[in-house]
Amino acid sequence: MKHAKNIDRYTWTINELAEDIWDLDYDSLAELFSILSQKFSKDAAHDLELWHPKVAKHLKNTSLWLAKILEEDIQSLADLCRKYNEKGIR
Repeated sequence: MKHAKNIDRYTWTINELAEDIWDLDYDSLAELFSILSQKFSKDAAHDLELWHPKVAKHLKNTSLWLAKILEEDIQSLADLCRKYNEKGIR
């Protein structure tokens, strides 16, 4: 797999993309972290099949850290802020 330096479908910079992602609500960020964790895990398995154990290890570690951050912080943040949003507190 060739990894791109940018996303051809989008015209913004990587910094603008990060800002736009960060501006999502926390439920959407939680979903994104889940998707990214799954993607890193899938890529780790693929790299193991290609006999790239060091790459696979780093990808798997990244997947696990994203899942941990999601579970311990992002999901809690989403739950907390959802309650504020339901009450109309901004």
